[in-house]
Amino acid sequence: MEQCSLVNAMLNHGNDLSDVHSLDSIDSGVMGTSEVFEHDLQSITTEKLLNELQRVKEDLKSKDGEIRRANEMRENTNREIEDLTASLFESAHSMVEQAKYAQANAEQKLKVSNQTIDALILENSQLKKSVNELKQILNSCRSSSNMSTTNNSIDNILFREFICWEEKPCIERDSSLFIYRIYNEDILPCLTFPNADLSSKVLAAIERNDVVMEACHSKGNMKTCSLMGEICQCDYRVRLGEDSQWWLLSRLARNRIAAVCDFFTFIRHVQLGLVKNDAQTRFNKIIELRKQMAFARLGL
Repeated sequence: MEQCSLVNAMLNHGNDLSDVHSLDSIDSGVMGTSEVFEHDLQSITTEKLLNELQRVKEDLKSKDGEIRRANEMRENTNREIEDLTASLFESAHSMVEQAKYAQANAEQKLKVSNQTIDALILENSQLKKSVNELKQILNSCRSSSNMSTTNNSIDNILFREFICWEEKPCIERDSSLFIYRIYNEDILPCLTFPNADLSSKVLAAIERNDVVMEACHSKGNMKTCSLMGEICQCDYRVRLGEDSQWWLLSRLARNRIAAVCDFFTFIRHVQLGLVKNDAQTRFNKIIELRKQMAFARLGL
């Protein structure tokens, strides 16, 4: 019995030792697994931190690019503002200079206009004086009844030139001494205006019998006469052919053109044989038409 008890006691002691060794093995296994887990956790955390660091670097790089572009945009905007400011300043300076030039030009034109007006007033005064003197001379030469021409008062040289012209009537300037004299003494002076170019065109149109004049009465017709070049009442206009424009005329310019047209109309009638009066009557009519050209030129 005692031996059995001893054997059992030894067996129990051996079991206890086995249990102790089993616990030690378990503790060792648990400790090894924990170390592996901690190692894996550290690896994952490091990788995550590296990835986060890389992302932050990329974000910083992107922000740097945005900042650089913003700075470039700001510099470009500043340059554009400076250029615009300079351009506006130059434009304003140019406008001021143009305004000064326009003002100076207007003042110069006003000065010239005033001088021209003064000269025209003086010329008009002298012309009126000459007209009055001419009227007195004409009145002293008139007969008590009329202005009929007699054989004692006509210019025999001019009359002979007229007779020679009637043998072969022609209205061209150099066709005869008679027409040449009237051109130089009456027609050309009557059609001599400040606008020389238009004056020549008017004469050429009259010679072609291609002149149309008409009244254009309306209020406020203070405009520039195309021939005289003065601002005055322009109640008439003239056209020098079908394709010509209309030219505004003052009464004085219209009367001078009309006087020359009347002369050419009568000369053409004589040329065509439509005037059946005697040579003396025809000559007297021409003298009358020449007088009308002289009066028109003087503004009478």
